[in-house]
Amino acid sequence: MTGDYRRHPSRLAIVAMLTVNAPAWAADAPASDDQLEDITITAQRVGQRLQDVPVAVTALTGAALDRMGITTASDLGRIAPNVNFTSGSGGSTQLRPYIRGGGVSDGGNVTSESAVGIYVDDVYRARLSGAVMDFLELDRVEVLRGPQGVLYGRNSSAGAVKLVTRAPDPTPSGFVEGGFGTWNERRLKGYATDAISDNGDWSASLNGLARGRDGGRQYDATLKKDVGAEEFQGLQADVAYAGASPFHGRFTAFYTNLDSDGQYAVPTNPYANGVESQISTLSGSYNTTLSPYPSYTHTRQYGTTVNVGADYDGGTVTSITGYSHLTNNWAQDFSGGVPASALGLTTGGYLALYIRDSTSTQHQVSQELQAAGKAFGGFLDYVGGIYYFTESTRQDILQSIFLTPSPQGYAVDTDSYAAFGQVTANLTDRLAVIAGGRYTMDQKHLSAYYGTAGIQRDDTFVRFTPKTGLTYKLTPDTLAYFTYSEGFKAGGYNGLAGSIAQINAPFRPEVTEAKEAGLKTELFDNRVKANVALFQNDVHDIQQLFNLADGTFLVDNFDARIRGLEAEVSWRVVSGLTLWGNASFNDGTYTRGGSGATVNVQGKKVVNLPDTQFNVGADYTVSLGRGTVSLGADALFRSDVYSTIDNGAIGHVPGQSFLNAYVGYESGAWTYRVSGKNLLNQSGYVTGFGFSVIQPRFNLDPRTVLGTVRYTF
Repeated sequence: MTGDYRRHPSRLAIVAMLTVNAPAWAADAPASDDQLEDITITAQRVGQRLQDVPVAVTALTGAALDRMGITTASDLGRIAPNVNFTSGSGGSTQLRPYIRGGGVSDGGNVTSESAVGIYVDDVYRARLSGAVMDFLELDRVEVLRGPQGVLYGRNSSAGAVKLVTRAPDPTPSGFVEGGFGTWNERRLKGYATDAISDNGDWSASLNGLARGRDGGRQYDATLKKDVGAEEFQGLQADVAYAGASPFHGRFTAFYTNLDSDGQYAVPTNPYANGVESQISTLSGSYNTTLSPYPSYTHTRQYGTTVNVGADYDGGTVTSITGYSHLTNNWAQDFSGGVPASALGLTTGGYLALYIRDSTSTQHQVSQELQAAGKAFGGFLDYVGGIYYFTESTRQDILQSIFLTPSPQGYAVDTDSYAAFGQVTANLTDRLAVIAGGRYTMDQKHLSAYYGTAGIQRDDTFVRFTPKTGLTYKLTPDTLAYFTYSEGFKAGGYNGLAGSIAQINAPFRPEVTEAKEAGLKTELFDNRVKANVALFQNDVHDIQQLFNLADGTFLVDNFDARIRGLEAEVSWRVVSGLTLWGNASFNDGTYTRGGSGATVNVQGKKVVNLPDTQFNVGADYTVSLGRGTVSLGADALFRSDVYSTIDNGAIGHVPGQSFLNAYVGYESGAWTYRVSGKNLLNQSGYVTGFGFSVIQPRFNLDPRTVLGTVRYTF
């Protein structure tokens, strides 16, 4: 915890009263209502009121997502404490998700697995390059903080994000929306749903998005062109059955395709020698790159989900089957363009000194069978089941460092088996005890080559992750809880290695032991909701990247302790006006360094964990003429972080502030909206690394504005 927080505990009370989170609650509240409405979530795999769930979770409805212009996973940090999702390196679709200091930095490699699980309609998506959310017609988003080692399990040791799409409805409805924005962005989005049987038991829906934009996110001064152009198409079809019988089900099929200019690094002063005050961009701006190498990204994904359930006396048994196939090809120059003079050449111009050209495929199948319900007259709530996941991946990379090519490739086959269960014993109408656990076995087969050398190996990783806790209703509107839980992330292989020996040295599994105490309360006749969580995560064998002097990377295991406090509050001030926000205070350091092959990081700060983060905002709705005006704004303030484990200057990201806003007018079937992100045009970068004269950083998204017109039927 920061020293400032320890010396001034009263500041926590101020934060708890003044910071406010809950665009989710505000989204469902009608303008004439002066109370906050509830939102039902499935964070514990069953429907519950958000305020009754003994988990640190933030939820946002689909209506609020649309209103605020939240279209990408990177936007989720605007609405939840201790959440920092940024673009990753390795193609323009990569994601670097971090929750409470746990995440992944190299999502562009098939050997990489995140500590933050991404779930779409309860199906785990293993590859973060496939986590494209803006085409989905979402019912809600749930962001779960802390290890979800029992009910979610696989690779959710830091947290999980649940994207819940809108189910088909037998009542005919839909919309068509067009939009235009920065860099000539063009958008056409639509949704339609209707019954497909006379009695309405069967219904279907179809939604899609086509968008494109010109270059302009950055300028390549060497290629003399704007870069960042992108074209995307996404389509999803659903069929659902919800008749009078005990059976119910839903079938979903989706397809996405993205082509873009890819990602461009920004070169910094190659002679800074790690002195932060001397690090500056060679181009004069983080929005200008100097690379002579044209990047690209092409990502295509398709898949299906089948969710079938049957009700029985006291519960429901559910089968969830998921399949997806991903093709992800990308190439980029990670150096950003280094002056030829840095190599002693007199030719002038800039050189691409760190190129990776990757082609990869992945397909996965998952099957979950679960039962959930109540027993013994409501004394016992239970959730339990079995889970199977299989994934096959292949990636071929042509790498060139200092103009020296080195081909390498990886094929990883994974089979994961798990059995899980959690029970809550309601000892009284106020006191309940939670107990659960999950047994996981991951079997991996690796076939890899580096240059002309090759290896094959098999590894098995096994872990039991328990959870226990207490909940107590202090009042009918106040829930206190304490939980102990563990999270597990299997061991694996280094996809950024510099030799076959490094590939043949798997890193160990990562285990998180988490203690959390929380308080959730509703005040003043449900006009205020306030949630506070205090946590400590002891992470054993945390898997972290560290770059070497030759441009390759090692993945080693370290230990870390992360402590933090999170506060969320929402306040319905008057009818139509809601204030919201959140705050987090953290202290995270490494308690044990890696092996002798890497740097000793004991005492250094955990990567991508800010000491403080604040989000504040307001939403206001008022009648005007024949329609309704809605407007709002939110601001994010995040303290500095380190993006590399050695806490080096090249990866030191200073504190940043962002302002976002929207204004809309709804009249009858028509809705007009303008939203803006990063309106103050905060410039800078999200990460950086360096070796020798190669010292790149990767820029923030500059200011963007989008206007849309929607017709609802």
